Amino acid sequence: MPVSWWEPPTREPWELHLQRLGLALLLAWRFPLIPRYSAQPFPAGVARLVDFSFLGDQTLNAWVYGAFAAALVLYVLGRAMLLAVGTLLVLWVGAGALSNSQGSLAHDTQLVGLVLLAQWLAYARGAWAVWRGGVRAQAIDELAVDYSQQVIVASYLLAGMMKVVLSRGRWIEQVPYVASDIVKTHGQRFADGLDAALLARGERFATFALTHTIIMRLMLGSALLLELCSPLALLGRRAALVFGLALIGMHRGIEYVMMIRFYEHEVLLLLYFVNLPYWLVWAGRRIRRGSHH
Repeated sequence: MPVSWWEPPTREPWELHLQRLGLALLLAWRFPLIPRYSAQPFPAGVARLVDFSFLGDQTLNAWVYGAFAAALVLYVLGRAMLLAVGTLLVLWVGAGALSNSQGSLAHDTQLVGLVLLAQWLAYARGAWAVWRGGVRAQAIDELAVDYSQQVIVASYLLAGMMKVVLSRGRWIEQVPYVASDIVKTHGQRFADGLDAALLARGERFATFALTHTIIMRLMLGSALLLELCSPLALLGRRAALVFGLALIGMHRGIEYVMMIRFYEHEVLLLLYFVNLPYWLVWAGRRIRRGSHH
């Protein structure tokens, strides 16, 4: 199990299997929680091209969830991957597009959808290579993980670049204005549960942002730098580990201050950058090896 800062890692078969299992568990956890509606009055994204309101039809629930469950099983087992990932991709993106077509947009399904698309493209490329001959199945699974890492990094890089572009390079200067976003997100959480303490909490954090501008600029400026440098996470396992932990820490901080949750993003980082299964087994082997000396 070599560990390198600078070279793309060779992945273990069990590592690839556990990463598939982890993604399947994320999908099984979050898919039922995506709100279902009977219509898409304000089509967003691919919903402008396809009507996904059938996903809100209660009479089709058994078929939808049955297909999703079957695809998850195939995915974990590594069988019929084009069909499995394609089914997961259509149902996940469709549910997310339907949910986002109600007049407001959310971010929780988008990155997972991109990862599924990236993996489907990897398995499509792999199927073509297999047809031509001479390609190991594990190499295709490794390609799927590589594509997943690349789209995740691209999403963070793009987020950082858009901050710079849309602010015309003045994003750090404008950081104190985040106070209005803090008040807004706390107000949205208040509307969910009518907990008046959330309004007071939002006002405290907003006041801090306006009165401690240097601290806020250092904090959010560091987050921007992290996003812009995220492609460095592709250099090796340790680089991926460092950036994965840092990005998870960034999301934890955002949730604490602004109450915006990125659970799907954090799980993806845990699977493909921190790579928790790999490091747990690596540590276990080091401990066993040390106990034998």
